[in-house]
Amino acid sequence: MDSVLKINYLKVFLATMLIFSVVPMASSQESKDLENAELRNKYQNEFIELYDQKLYLQSLRPAKEIVALTKELFGENSYRLITPLNNLGSAYYMVEEYELAQEIFRECIQLIESNSNIISPELSSPLYGIALTLNQFGQYEDAVKVLDRALRINHVNNGLYNPDQIKIHDSLTESYVGAKDVEKANHHQSFQVFISKKYYGINNLQVDESLNKLAQWYKRTGQIYSEREIHRELLNRQESRKEGNMASLVETYKNLSFSHRREGMDLFQSINPLKEAIEAINLMETPDLNLKFEVLLDLGDTYISFGRIQAAKKAYLECWMLINEDQLMREIIEDRFSAPVRVRNVQIPKTFPLPNIGEEIGETVPGSISMTYDVDTNGQTINIEVIESTPKGIIDREASKIINRVIYRPKYIDAEPQSTEGLSISHQFNVRLSGIENEKDKESGSEITEEPLDEPLENPIG
Repeated sequence: MDSVLKINYLKVFLATMLIFSVVPMASSQESKDLENAELRNKYQNEFIELYDQKLYLQSLRPAKEIVALTKELFGENSYRLITPLNNLGSAYYMVEEYELAQEIFRECIQLIESNSNIISPELSSPLYGIALTLNQFGQYEDAVKVLDRALRINHVNNGLYNPDQIKIHDSLTESYVGAKDVEKANHHQSFQVFISKKYYGINNLQVDESLNKLAQWYKRTGQIYSEREIHRELLNRQESRKEGNMASLVETYKNLSFSHRREGMDLFQSINPLKEAIEAINLMETPDLNLKFEVLLDLGDTYISFGRIQAAKKAYLECWMLINEDQLMREIIEDRFSAPVRVRNVQIPKTFPLPNIGEEIGETVPGSISMTYDVDTNGQTINIEVIESTPKGIIDREASKIINRVIYRPKYIDAEPQSTEGLSISHQFNVRLSGIENEKDKESGSEITEEPLDEPLENPIG
């Protein structure tokens, strides 16, 4: 074999050897990638299962593994990391590791911006996550800026009235609450009703849900008049439907009643919606006794919270009479009357002595008080006794006066009201060091005056 042939032969031989040496390596890499992909899917299923079960701490391990495997499979800058990073950030947030969550969400944002653009719809989730952590840190103004960006991205990609933006508005609400800007918080709640009307249509039941949500917001923030107006709008919508949901209608009547009852100013306005609810139930072809029971119970609670003891007892008796119409109601009714229930709750202050308007709270020390009392057959608290208080004598008189104003639905057995002995309450509060001496002077053992029955009481459902 001449030299040229030898050289050509060697080239062919080496090329052949190279091919055969590369194929096993490639095959080995493919096998490893396949194994990692299967492992990634396994961890993904594990993460979803744990997260859905609210086992957030346990979900961290598979979430971290998914991120690591995704980087190994697709590279450090792959767009496939977006979801794993969001999941890991969410898991950190749920276990209150807010700094780590924020770090992961920021990594996700950088990844999206490098792979896509600054208005990519995928940015909404990590921006939302960062804003949640900022709210937790009390950095409300920074959270608003982040959420505003998330909202703009949402509008650019999905339109002004898409329902996916609702959670952003909810978080903006919480940010503005933290920043003590109720007006802007109100805007982000009320705008959700506007979204529902535009997106679903003004007569769609989804609008009812958004109205209910808005009413709950107003209730939460003590905006009773605004809450009541929403309930009235909702009631008009429900009454105008030929075939509406009776349970939803009754719930609106009850909510409207309670908005008046909380003010404690107008018994008629508090009672009237409940009577209308009972009338609507009675007009049903087959009256729903469960609904009727709930309304009658509310009726009794409303009467008793206004001090109308006999009217309350009559309403409670009507509850028990439902058993005559259906014996299956007995268990439900007995359960609801098995123990006294507060229907007018007056709170012991969390800070005492109370500062004047505009006055600084100043330096405080922790305080506590433990009390026992009984409830008579009229739902009145009696035999109020302070068991222990620290500092001694500071809040005793005020706390006793407050417990004296609490009203209960009394316990009933077989339609008869029962007294209950030995109820107790423990309360932690902050003691203002300024003004303590004045309070000690007031604690001179003065008697607690009983409030008369069957007269309107101050601030039902305080």
